[in-house]
Amino acid sequence: MCGIGGKLSFTVRPDPDLGDAMTACMDHRGPDAEGVYADGPALLAHTRLSILDLSEAGHQPMANADGSVHIVFNGEIYNYRELRDRVDHYPFRSETDTEVLLHLYEEHGIDCLQYLRGMFAFAIWDEDEERLFLARDRLGQKPLFVRNTDEAFWFGSTIKTLLADPEVPAAPDLSAIREYLTYQYTPHPKTGFEGIEQLGPAEYAVVDEDGMDREQYWSLSFADQFDAGPHALAARLREELREATRLRMRSDVPVGVFLSGGIDSSIVTALMSDLADEPVNTYSIGFDRAAYDELGFAREVASEYDTNHTEYTVQPDAMEVFPDLIEQYEMPFGDPSALPTYYVSRAAARDTTVALGGDAGDETFAGYDRYTYDWLTRRAGRFPGWLRTAAETGGPRVASAVGRGELARDMERFLDAAAGDDIEQYAAYICHALGDQAEEVWNGPAPDDELQNLREAFARADGPTRMDEITHVDIQTYLPDDLLVKVDRASMAHSLEVRSPFLDHQFMEFAARIPAEYKWRRGKKKWLLKRAFEDLLPDPVLTREKQGFGVPIDEWFRGDLRAFGREKLNRLGAREPFDAAGVTGMFTEHLDGEVDHGYRIWDLVMLEGWYERFIDDE
Repeated sequence: MCGIGGKLSFTVRPDPDLGDAMTACMDHRGPDAEGVYADGPALLAHTRLSILDLSEAGHQPMANADGSVHIVFNGEIYNYRELRDRVDHYPFRSETDTEVLLHLYEEHGIDCLQYLRGMFAFAIWDEDEERLFLARDRLGQKPLFVRNTDEAFWFGSTIKTLLADPEVPAAPDLSAIREYLTYQYTPHPKTGFEGIEQLGPAEYAVVDEDGMDREQYWSLSFADQFDAGPHALAARLREELREATRLRMRSDVPVGVFLSGGIDSSIVTALMSDLADEPVNTYSIGFDRAAYDELGFAREVASEYDTNHTEYTVQPDAMEVFPDLIEQYEMPFGDPSALPTYYVSRAAARDTTVALGGDAGDETFAGYDRYTYDWLTRRAGRFPGWLRTAAETGGPRVASAVGRGELARDMERFLDAAAGDDIEQYAAYICHALGDQAEEVWNGPAPDDELQNLREAFARADGPTRMDEITHVDIQTYLPDDLLVKVDRASMAHSLEVRSPFLDHQFMEFAARIPAEYKWRRGKKKWLLKRAFEDLLPDPVLTREKQGFGVPIDEWFRGDLRAFGREKLNRLGAREPFDAAGVTGMFTEHLDGEVDHGYRIWDLVMLEGWYERFIDDE
């Protein structure tokens, strides 16, 4: 895993010293080596985390044999050994996937993307064509930020890489911040910074003297469904995931696995144990509160497969890691599970450089509770008028009457969903603040449709059932903009590479064709996935209820984080275009126990931290 950055300008040649400034912003993503290429209109910068071919032959920027093509690459091409055979008559100088990609580009140009099975973000400068070719992997696992003006083009693995150039300002994008209030993350292509965007998942860009062209080169489809029965599909599922796991075990450094004790990471551990010649290294993290601790389930799996098991028990301290969370995530990002993800990454990085995980198992096989809630909402049919009124006017307080925490939040969302159309029903489960909830703290420009991002994703969803539709929407939105951002930034903060077999695009293409009735079956989540691996999993793990990777945010702001939260919210409320009275009133409601606003308060506290670090410092 690495960090990449660069600048292209046909008017004023980039200063080579900018390359050094860029690499300094990415040393956590690549602490093992750094390099800069600067010639003519192009500047490329790279920092390396050595995974394949640890020798200097793997250093970047890397050039082809005649020095006409240069690449900076971040990620892993898991099928690079097979692809190496496709490149004819070339004397390879390294054992890296980067060199394979470089020469695939020489042979196939932009079409080289069709051969790649992996996670990546890269930039290739073609001197003969005088063009820069950039691309991002199909699911959006690796970040790639860009800025394009009439004078120059910038790119980088981090936003700070772009901001290293004094010509790039750091100004807030109010439309993106308003979307953040709704979603708790910044939907691509926005970043929260005016003039800085993300390339989207499965998107490439070509930049030359005439400007930038962007295209999408792949999309997932649910339209063509298998007609095979569950037994045959379970057998093939097992083989497909096994192969995806095998490819992700390729490394010249030790590979471990995040073992939470959930279904997905337990399956990955079982497959790795079958494929490995030696016991697998497993890493689990526990918390000092039973409701958030899964160590017992992880131990079951570790014992079953006799792994080299390491446990860490921590007491999450938001005050301790808050500054680094802001520093690493760079965009407005409010998912509080970033906190435990940060801790487990820090723990695993003490012993290993690569860890496998189970990311995307829930989206691919309908594992979230919200899929069940959506089914219940639609099953209820048309709600009577009195319930619609309760949902629209008294939902939060009705929910709070049953207590605090997840149950109250789930009931609130269920009542909110009762009043909406097909898309609004699902938005009630996935969004943090809708309509008046967001506007009560915001005096800025109101969006024409705050759910436009979701509506566009629903329009692209092509599956035959509602379950296909909402899982496809999550794969387009929540997965790349929340979950994968969370894991990438938390792991790379500690120079740790995380790979997930469930994110293999060929495996996801296969899974998308499995009928939804085999994923969510009569209320049973991940039904076919569990059936495919039931002989490999201990019964307590196989039959357990899903447990979120979370922290008690609601209680923190009524206790240890009360003063901290008040300070941050007061500062945010004083900023334009926020509503100070609305921000204060929401916090007071939470402290009084009237409504559980814990997640929304965390969103705002993180947003204030972002303003202080990236906007005020400029």
